[in-house]
Amino acid sequence: MKKVYLLVSGVILAAGAVNAQVDAERAYLPFEKQDATSRTTGLVSDDRAPGDIILADDFSDFTNWDIGTEGGTVPEFTLETITPANVVAYGEAMASPTNANGFGVFDGITYLLDGTVEAADATLTYGSTIDCSGATAVTLEFFAAYRAFNSDDVFVEVSNDGWASFESMQLFVDMPTNDPTRQEVVLRDITAVAAGEAAVEVRFRWTELGADPGFGSGYFFMVDDFKVKEAWDYDVEITASYHRSGVGVYMENGMEYYQIPESQITEIEFAGKVQNLGGVTQNNAKLNVEVVGAGAYSGTSAGVDLPVGASDSVSCTTTLTPAASGDYNVTYFFDSDDAEEETVNDTIVDAGTIQVNEFMYARDNGIGGSSIGNVTSNTGAPLLIGNTMDIFGDAVIGAVDIVVTADADNVGKLIFAQIMIYDDGAGAFIYADQTEDHEITSGENGGPIKVIFEEAVEVFAGQTILVLAGHYGGAIEARFRMAQGVDEQTVLGYTSGASDPFFLQSPSAIMVRLDMNDYTSLDEITSNNFSISQNMPNPFGDNSVINYELNEAAAVNVEFVDVSGKIVKSINNGTQAAGTYTLAIDANDFAEGVYFYTFTVGAEKVTKRMVITK
Repeated sequence: MKKVYLLVSGVILAAGAVNAQVDAERAYLPFEKQDATSRTTGLVSDDRAPGDIILADDFSDFTNWDIGTEGGTVPEFTLETITPANVVAYGEAMASPTNANGFGVFDGITYLLDGTVEAADATLTYGSTIDCSGATAVTLEFFAAYRAFNSDDVFVEVSNDGWASFESMQLFVDMPTNDPTRQEVVLRDITAVAAGEAAVEVRFRWTELGADPGFGSGYFFMVDDFKVKEAWDYDVEITASYHRSGVGVYMENGMEYYQIPESQITEIEFAGKVQNLGGVTQNNAKLNVEVVGAGAYSGTSAGVDLPVGASDSVSCTTTLTPAASGDYNVTYFFDSDDAEEETVNDTIVDAGTIQVNEFMYARDNGIGGSSIGNVTSNTGAPLLIGNTMDIFGDAVIGAVDIVVTADADNVGKLIFAQIMIYDDGAGAFIYADQTEDHEITSGENGGPIKVIFEEAVEVFAGQTILVLAGHYGGAIEARFRMAQGVDEQTVLGYTSGASDPFFLQSPSAIMVRLDMNDYTSLDEITSNNFSISQNMPNPFGDNSVINYELNEAAAVNVEFVDVSGKIVKSINNGTQAAGTYTLAIDANDFAEGVYFYTFTVGAEKVTKRMVITK
């Protein structure tokens, strides 16, 4: 039975909506290697004149480092030569170039597993002062590995007066909860607090002050290969990159789309953020973007002058409108009037390819990291959660692909999709339609699951819609996969009985994708020259048959595809005379899940859906 959940006619999108975090129950996720996006970076080059490296420490001498806590908390860093087993299980082994010599670790997992969750404010301090009195500009460099959870924060802090005062720089600010581990070289400009100072001190800091047993102390933070350098004169660092469509439509800066159907092709704007890590003003710093693949593009932003330590955001002066289907691969890099003396931090290759295709429309980059089952205020109750999306051309939505995790507990759970359309006059998202409930099978668990609307939903250019995945709660809820971080107010949801949406803080894109193909006619005869019946029984777990009738002789081919579009089985019956035929299907030829079979009869086609349960 179709159960319409939260059928509302006036949902106000208010800035004061509930702020929600990922649920506590089972929220810690073991790291799934196939989902990882490796950001491990080689160490920055050191081919400088003698004396330019003010201090370097690879953690080979543990006595150089002091371990401490603040405010009476107990959890603390440790110094290791082998990555703790907990960290490997829930993340990755330390990948710094000199990790065999040793490195510092805050292992939050160990406190959760021991059942002794306490507030944490831990520090790891280089034990000696650092003489930067001869430097006019100073850069701090270190290798870091980190995985974020709900309320932990990590910092690097610098002082020149024995910690009477200090500059605190938060790290990995943009990293969503449960995202895959990031391992990378981090550079920070510390000129303001260190240049010309004879007694500079540096420490790393982990804080998690909630001490909530449900949330634990977070995952981990590891550091290695610590260096303090006299800065290059000319060094700009790219700190973020974006491709956006619909600038000023629903969101001021638009939204990113990674799968774009031909009906939704529109111009794409490229933007990036840059910081001056050099010792002098960087003149005419500018963003450059190169696109290769199904189409080519080259764009440049207007230049900006960056004082020492300053940062800015810029966008290319031209846009790209894709002209053909296929993959568009994007590279972003910054330069300025003077040749870069440090180039390793200038470039970002976009983690997700922009794909123009026939039907699929998605905001996620396809790289699953975190997941969500519910929010803390709604545990065990029904939930709707999804993404806002702009519509750039008239189209229909025939189905939604919902990506779920591989958790065994998903099997047997009911999920569904819902579409809401923003009404400018009402200032609200208005209910449009909902799919039938779909019960997750073991064969489709962990992948995209296609749920189909009984009647295709019409959408029109200029509209903004909300694409939602839903479940009905329970002691253990179905979990929806999430991908890369996105802007606040673009991931919205509804808790049980609520009429106003909440938005996630520091959200990740929900992996729900629009299928802009009309499936309404799947069970209809499409030609007077032949008829294709639905396979019977359906669903089935052993054998099924498809009856079809030809009114005249024709070549008959049958193709079976899974929900990802992969061809699983093909049958070529050659030219068949007019008459009635039966095609037998053996479930042993397929894994459990949802499939589509297409009969090509002469020059005409008809597609139907079948479900295999085992």
